[in-house]
Amino acid sequence: MQQANLDRFRDYLRARGLSAALVSNPATLTWLTGYAAPIQTGPSPFEGGPALAWIRDGEMTVIVSDAEAPAVSATGAKTRDYVGYTIEQPLACTERQLAALMDVLKPHAGISGTVAIELNWLPAAMLGAVQEALPNARLQPHDSGLNNMRAIKTADELEKIRAALRLCDLAQTFAREHLQAGLREIELWGRMKAHLEADINQRLPLLADLVGGLRTAEIGGPPGAYVLQEGDPVIVDIVPRLNGYWGDNAATYFVGEPSAQLRAMCDLSRDTLYRGIDAVKPGVKAKELDSMLRGAIRDAGYAPYPHHSGHGIGVTFHEEPRIVPYNDMALEAGMVILLEPGVYAPGVGGVRLEHALLVTPDGCEVLTRHL
Repeated sequence: MQQANLDRFRDYLRARGLSAALVSNPATLTWLTGYAAPIQTGPSPFEGGPALAWIRDGEMTVIVSDAEAPAVSATGAKTRDYVGYTIEQPLACTERQLAALMDVLKPHAGISGTVAIELNWLPAAMLGAVQEALPNARLQPHDSGLNNMRAIKTADELEKIRAALRLCDLAQTFAREHLQAGLREIELWGRMKAHLEADINQRLPLLADLVGGLRTAEIGGPPGAYVLQEGDPVIVDIVPRLNGYWGDNAATYFVGEPSAQLRAMCDLSRDTLYRGIDAVKPGVKAKELDSMLRGAIRDAGYAPYPHHSGHGIGVTFHEEPRIVPYNDMALEAGMVILLEPGVYAPGVGGVRLEHALLVTPDGCEVLTRHL
């Protein structure tokens, strides 16, 4: 259990007069318990839907398939499981999960207050049944209420993020050392991913931009069949999930010697990134950082990049604080953010560099070591 987060959530509910909560977002469940639902193969036919959690008076029960119940129980969370995979009856997993949820809610049928409910991840088939099971309660949608709270990391969360970021640095070292002309993007990606999985002795959910040549001017994308050529820029943006928490960093490498313009673009991206790092401290607004980074690229004569200037990470790979033009959120100590200014020139190529930072009381700590 991530007891500090569960305690914060309990206090959050109490402060807002919320009597209970029904959690359905896998990221929220990870934030509360440390349990990370499998995502390597996508939605499972042996699951009724995402694991659910009923929380009242600080007590939590997780409704989860029998296949995943041991992993949830290992966190210290109480579980109510249901049969997922079976050869004895049809795969009516949603119905069985719903029955388990109703069993958990039955003792709370008389609740008369407001219940926070994450609707965006709750299977539609269950909403009516929840309303029927809690006839006197008011169900209040609650899908973004924890975004700001999740932005401040606990010591346990920081330890997990640092472990994921270590894999990011390891991936960048591998990519840099194995980059060569004649290699396809997908070959480099496959070898790099296998290297990471061998390091941790388990499968690894892994997102990435890995593109070379003129494709780098299009910001990024998944690796494909493109064969790397001498002088090519190669953007490597690595986003792994380890033990439920995500890492992220990015670098741009060159196959052999780049053109003078590409080298200058890389220097501009690097100078802009470190200018942003120097500016990070509590109280700085996300949109102020975005304006500084985006403006530096524009002032150098390039079109401002069309993506975010950065973002938070944690139980998802893109969360608050988003470093974007609209965001008034101020940085606070304990946030983990990425900064990633890019320079892109159609017909020439693109460059992006990215560091992960921990906001500290008087500035920031650079968490990644690949640049």
